[in-house]
Amino acid sequence: MTLLEAPLRWEIPAHALRLGRHEMVASSEGSSTTRLGRVEFWSAPELVVSNPPTEIRSGATPQEDGAILFALYAPGKHFVALSGDFNEWNPEADVMHRSPDGAWWWLRKKLDAGTWHYQYVVDGERLIADPYSHDVEWKDADGRETHLPALARSVIEVEQPPFAWTDSDYRRPPLSRALIYELHLQDMHPGGGFTGTIAKLDYIRALGVNAIEPLPVNEFTGAESWGYNPAFHLAPESAYGTPDELRQLVNEAHRRGLAVIKDVVLNHMDRASPLYQLYGPDYDASPYFHLFLGENWGFPDLDQESDAFKRYVADMLRHWIEAYRVDGFRYDATRWVGWHGYNDWGASWFAFAAKQADPGAWQIAEHLPSDPDLINRTEMDTTWDAHFRWRLREMIRDARLDRREFAQIMDPLRSGFTNAFQRIAYTESHDEERVMRELKDAGYAEEEAVRRAITALAVTLTAPGATMVYAGQEFGEDTPKVVGSNPLQWRKLNTPAGRKIQESFRTLARLRTRHDALADGAIRIHEGSLPENVAVYERPATGGGIVVAVNFGREAAKVRVPLSAGGPWFDALNPGAERWAGGEAASLQIPAGGTVVLSGSQPDILAD
Repeated sequence: MTLLEAPLRWEIPAHALRLGRHEMVASSEGSSTTRLGRVEFWSAPELVVSNPPTEIRSGATPQEDGAILFALYAPGKHFVALSGDFNEWNPEADVMHRSPDGAWWWLRKKLDAGTWHYQYVVDGERLIADPYSHDVEWKDADGRETHLPALARSVIEVEQPPFAWTDSDYRRPPLSRALIYELHLQDMHPGGGFTGTIAKLDYIRALGVNAIEPLPVNEFTGAESWGYNPAFHLAPESAYGTPDELRQLVNEAHRRGLAVIKDVVLNHMDRASPLYQLYGPDYDASPYFHLFLGENWGFPDLDQESDAFKRYVADMLRHWIEAYRVDGFRYDATRWVGWHGYNDWGASWFAFAAKQADPGAWQIAEHLPSDPDLINRTEMDTTWDAHFRWRLREMIRDARLDRREFAQIMDPLRSGFTNAFQRIAYTESHDEERVMRELKDAGYAEEEAVRRAITALAVTLTAPGATMVYAGQEFGEDTPKVVGSNPLQWRKLNTPAGRKIQESFRTLARLRTRHDALADGAIRIHEGSLPENVAVYERPATGGGIVVAVNFGREAAKVRVPLSAGGPWFDALNPGAERWAGGEAASLQIPAGGTVVLSGSQPDILAD
């Protein structure tokens, strides 16, 4: 063994080390022992500390002089560099400036016209795409969509012509007339993405609906998902197409009079998201996430009360309104998100922030079970009414009318709402089994199952409130629920059952979006002598309203329905049937599970 007469000194040339964190381990060995010494140190670049521009915005923002301002809000980081194809992906070529408070990292850089890709190199060791990316390329070496965070690259277009919108004549329908068509792009046209959905817009418009609500279309991991695992909130999913192809979808929808609702997930994000990758599980350091030990579908939980996250939400909502002209937002899982005050944080902040960008944009909560206070005390316009869906489907499936519950679900005011359009009535969404599948599983023969499926549509579309259907419900889709791609069986449109349901839906949709009685929240539920399991209600209107008679039971029923003034009255689902003058009573024979919809307006309201 050799004894050292002086302390050991070991020098490492700084230029020989990559930027970032390093660890040095030294060991000494004796005759029977080994001692270790460990030290951690940083190789850091010389930083420029300077104040960022007054109006600094996260992401890559074009400046008046043609430069691009790259900015990342990342308090507590040692240094951040910009790496991209414009500097041959050199992680040390463009070290970003740090703001004096250590919160912002920013750099102005002049880029030539064209398409560029970039990432941030955080503390010399972590590659992330820009959390504010407007477009993302996220593929492995074989060109397949992937989930690996370090392979996500932000895309920026420099000096490219803007999208040419042609929807100047479009006018957003009022919420009181809303009939929303929820859909999953992969189910509508597998593999077609945004352009494939454009090809279906004429079909959708011909149904009579006036709004579409795709499941989330922002960037997620991989190539297939419902989209409720967001990785980038401001970028469209690249497997579906380009940003301009999504703009084209919105543009073509508007040209057909269809509003476009953006489904947004703000309760959680995927772990592969750059917003999470910035700090990982260091929740004490992260300004975006916090530690949450409850049920959260396995995802990290977003910190709703954080000022940084609130700013992120406001920027994101404004982006979709200004860059894509969306007509509103549906906020996922707001019961898990929570809310406080008029606009303090959570769902109340979402609605407030969106209204600052577009006061008329629809604000829709998926708040299950519903909380009327969220709608009455904030800028949120309306909410999915899961109680309506649950109890109506139960009565239709079980062939049993609960008159008290029926009156409760048909009049939103009884549940604490201050007007009918603060709730959205629906019986199908992506979250449940199909109505027709449930009816077939309950043992109904096809003929009666068809009648009951039409009843679900008829009551939904004539109930007070805004309304929604799920793609395929209009022809009796009965595939089992699948969390993922589940292509619609378009061949059902060629069957008698599919055609019957679709014809009924088209009629009901025209009533819903055109009839004055359904643009108001008034409803009168008949309390007189009625056969068991038969409900009758009226949606009144000057000149003739709508009267609906529903037979929930398993046996045919005879019922006399008094008709108010106006008319003549006709059977909307069977226009060739008998007609009645105003003030008469209509004698109806309703088969098991069937519904009769009487309209006091002229039949031309149903014309294409």
